[in-house]
Order: sequence, then structure tokens, then C-alpha cells
Amino acid sequence: MTAVCASALILASCGGSKNMLTLSSLNGEWNITEVDGQKITDKKMPFIGFDVAQKRIYGNSGCNRMMGTFEADSLTPGALSFGPIGSTRMACPDMQTEQMVLNALNKVKSYETVSDQPEIIALCSEDGKKMLTLQKKDESQVSLTDLSGEWAIELVNGKKIVGTTEVTPFIGFNTDENRIYGNVGCNTINGALLQNEKTANSLKFENIATTMMMCPDMETETTVLNALNETRSFSIKNGQVYLLGENGNELLVLKKQ
Repeated sequence: MTAVCASALILASCGGSKNMLTLSSLNGEWNITEVDGQKITDKKMPFIGFDVAQKRIYGNSGCNRMMGTFEADSLTPGALSFGPIGSTRMACPDMQTEQMVLNALNKVKSYETVSDQPEIIALCSEDGKKMLTLQKKDESQVSLTDLSGEWAIELVNGKKIVGTTEVTPFIGFNTDENRIYGNVGCNTINGALLQNEKTANSLKFENIATTMMMCPDMETETTVLNALNETRSFSIKNGQVYLLGENGNELLVLKKQ
């Protein structure tokens, strides 16, 4: 009985792993599979994304989108803490998982691998308690809900958006209502998004309506609208969304705002 208890204690605590991760290995998106010792079984799996370059996090805590910053001490391997975490304000039938996730993130002070599996990490409290277990998302396993929120348009047909537009172009995805909104450089847009239920990464936009303002530079706007009309699928890699054409060609690259 004593051996069993000791084993359980090791699994529930941090500090036993010798395989410390580099900060860059946090980059990307991770499913939250366990919180404070409880396995997550929700249909809508919470996840957290790390943008290491900008020391920013984003994700979904079980109901609402979350966003914030993090700090990591380069002189102390494995040290990690989160700044104030903001979130949207939707109400869902079950808010328990979300409350657990947010409470656990507020207590995180370090991270480490679980055993010898670099695709699974633990976020730990100051006293060494395992607060969350994360598993690296399989980039081939994407879903429409991964697009939720607002994304800045970084590239169009491989070319970087330059600062000649009136506003920073962005696309917002409301996956609950299957619609998009945003600004394509001058005018605002609204439209519908469609998906083939048999293909998780399929994506198509229809009935895109725009306002009718005239701006000094309309070229970027026209290029973005053409790219949206040609979109047939998407992929996600290192926290960026790639909107792809019929032949898999890259049309737009989006980055979480």
C-alpha cells in the first residue's frame, strides 16, 4: 500500500522529471488534458497556445476564449508564470472546467516534461503541485472551433501586408454562428463560412458583403477579398492559420490578435 501511495504522489507532483524543456519547445498549441488532478472529458477540449516570440498566450478555457502574457526566467530553466488572463464573457451550461483552468493557470510557477514524453508537459505550482497537464496538439487534427476569435492578416499570396492601409486588416471567426467579420484594409466585411462535415479542415466563404468606403490604397483590399473567395481549406501551424486554395496553395496567413 505504501508503494502505491508513493507512486501516486510522484504522478501528482512536479520536480521528478530530469527532462527540462527549452522555452522554444513551448511554442504552439496544447490541449489541456488534466486540471488539478482531474482528467478533462469535456466535448470541447480546452487548450492553450504559446507564442514564445511575443511571450503571449491564447486559447480556450472550456467556454470562453482567453488571452494574456507569460514570463519565463532564462536564468532559471523551467520557470514560468502568467500575467493577468483576459477572456470573453460567454455563458455556457457548464462553467466548472473553465473556472478550474483559470484558477490553475494563476498558480503556475514552472513547467517540465512528464516522464520522457516531450509532447506531454506539466505546469506546476510554487510548492511543486501539478496544476495542469498539457498534450501537444496534432497539427493534422484541426477543427473549426480552432479558428474562433480575431486574426490579423500577415501575408496575402506570400506577400507581407505593408502599412499603407487605413487599418490593420483582420478576420474574425464566429464559429458558433458560422460567420466571419473583419476589415480588409479599408472596408468592413461580413459573410458566411461553410464546411464539409466529413473534412475537418475544409473551409469556404460565401455572401461576403462589404461597406463601400473609398481609401487611397484599395489594392490590398481587392487582393484579400479575392483570396477569401478562393479559400477551400485551412491548416494551423505554430499558432498561425493558413487559408488554402483548391490545390492547397497558400492564400492568406493569419496570426492571433
